[in-house]
Amino acid sequence: MRTITREDILLTLDLLGIVPGDTILMHSALTAIGPVEGGADTVIDAFLDAVGPEGTLVMSSLTGWSAPFDAATTPTGVGYIAETFRRRPGTLRSLHPVHSVTAAGKNAAYITEGHENCATGCGEGTPYLKIRDLGGKIVLLGVDEDRNTSLHCLEELTDASYLVTLDIPAPTYLPGTEKFTLTKFPPGHRDFKGTTPAMRRDGIVREVPLGRAVVRCMEMQKLFSWGLENLARDPFFFLCDNESCSFCSAAREGRQDAVGDR
Repeated sequence: MRTITREDILLTLDLLGIVPGDTILMHSALTAIGPVEGGADTVIDAFLDAVGPEGTLVMSSLTGWSAPFDAATTPTGVGYIAETFRRRPGTLRSLHPVHSVTAAGKNAAYITEGHENCATGCGEGTPYLKIRDLGGKIVLLGVDEDRNTSLHCLEELTDASYLVTLDIPAPTYLPGTEKFTLTKFPPGHRDFKGTTPAMRRDGIVREVPLGRAVVRCMEMQKLFSWGLENLARDPFFFLCDNESCSFCSAAREGRQDAVGDR
């Protein structure tokens, strides 16, 4: 296949309705697209061009929790584009030992500040809800809904019964502290990918091809309204129906014996 250029990416974003001034939360997989001229930096530059100086680009910089989180050195666990963005001069990172985000642009400081003071990783006061309140959009570049961290926000906002409390090693920004307690932590399996047909049917997601990938775009406020309505009807809306899935089966039955599956 031919090499994808910056202009190709900009055209795709235009077709998805991305405009100057937008706040974008992007999840991505570079290899899914195919060859890109200039690699990850070209993708990042195209997104920054699309939102312009009045816009903001945000990426999840999720990490594991077996070792203490250090905002300056702990790499992201969500792909090469996200890690390249994290390492860029001027990119800001929020302080949360699992659900941190990185950001650049007009509202980067506002979005990233105070994450360490929030009661949960994805709930009230976190970068994810700030992006929602700014009228932000989610872009899934070559990845499916199973990479859409914002769906965990909906679980937190509805106090999903299968969320847990978990103690992990304390991050380095809390010197002298041995452990950090995560509340409303989302362990285990989800069938987030299985929501895609319903999103298409209900007009929640727009999709445009780019190279070998599909790029999906959702307005965050619409996604939240849609998700909360579905969770009100079915609190297990995001869980799978596979009887052999130990986590989802246990969660539906109100058991916590599968919370370690992730």
